[in-house]
Amino acid sequence: MIVVPPHDAKRSARFAAPPWNEDSEPWLELDAQLPSDHLAREIRGAITYLDLTPLYLTYGGRGKTAHPPDLMLAIVLFERRRGQRKPSQWYRDTQENVALWWLGFGIRPSRSWWYEFRDRAGTCLDTLNAAVLHRAVDEQLTTVQRGALDGSAVAANASRRRLLNSEQLDHRLVQLEAVAQDEAAGEETGPLAGWMGNTPAGHRRQQDRYRQAQDQLTQLQMANARRPAAQRREPDKIVISPGDPESALGLDKDHVFRPLYTVQTIRDVDSPLILAYDVFAQASDAAALLPMLGRLYDLRRCRLSDLLVDCGYVTGMDLADCQEQGVILYGPWKENDWSGPKTPKRFSKDRFIWHAALDAYECPAGQLLRRVGGHHAGVQWRA
Repeated sequence: MIVVPPHDAKRSARFAAPPWNEDSEPWLELDAQLPSDHLAREIRGAITYLDLTPLYLTYGGRGKTAHPPDLMLAIVLFERRRGQRKPSQWYRDTQENVALWWLGFGIRPSRSWWYEFRDRAGTCLDTLNAAVLHRAVDEQLTTVQRGALDGSAVAANASRRRLLNSEQLDHRLVQLEAVAQDEAAGEETGPLAGWMGNTPAGHRRQQDRYRQAQDQLTQLQMANARRPAAQRREPDKIVISPGDPESALGLDKDHVFRPLYTVQTIRDVDSPLILAYDVFAQASDAAALLPMLGRLYDLRRCRLSDLLVDCGYVTGMDLADCQEQGVILYGPWKENDWSGPKTPKRFSKDRFIWHAALDAYECPAGQLLRRVGGHHAGVQWRA
């Protein structure tokens, strides 16, 4: 069974017993149907090595009786392995997937329970992942000596079509404040703009978010003013997403300009483990190397000997940081994504010689290109 937390952790909260146990007939029927190499069995076997005390301690023993967090974590790990990242998907699958009934002993938490559990478990991720890394070292699965650092841009939870500059943002904030004053005085607000919320609570949340966006936009404008004149942008061209002011604006992998974040990971070269991870509110890999080395030290209390990177991390500052920490950095110097073999340029028309007697062109390689057909778009020639 899953590791039982210490008694102090159990006394701090009350947990509901699951509908089934290992002797229940419905669970035994599912157990007989589940293949021996099923992912659910793999998850259940792996989670027994985790100390879930930090997760149990996030419950205070007040309010409704909670579902057992060890069973909920097992279901989440199963869903994440299958690419299901949203609590709404976890809720749906626990209503339909018999493997999850087996794994969770029949629990079927509500949608709100799953969202709350996601937030609770998020506070324990570093502790749980550090425990996994320590055990991997103890089992000699890795020495945590060689890593590969890379970043990937992910879309923020905000619209890419609703970006505001300073003037637009200030205008909306004035409108929100006027509506909030009318609501506080108990007066009619009149017709609301389409971008506004429908309730006073929604308007207050929008005000907070727009003020945060205003502060963030002020910082962007100050940074823009410090740039050289040739690189400085017009103030009205600096925009921000009111839906997620902290996100950066840039091109994603599909070359779409949108609010996004950059997820950085250090992967172990000698095993499938991810040694460190973090999310940055920026659109590139710049200045992420040193913080990521710090994240690895926080999780494992160790430093790499070798680090593999791409060209985005090879700068003079990165080299100096690695030298100071005793890390050998491997990466392409003074290259970019377009470096490498170049496609040869095509020959221009003046390099082709027309031979009227032969009714053919001679290409620079000495081959004759004869007419083979024609259509409304032009004549086709072939060697």
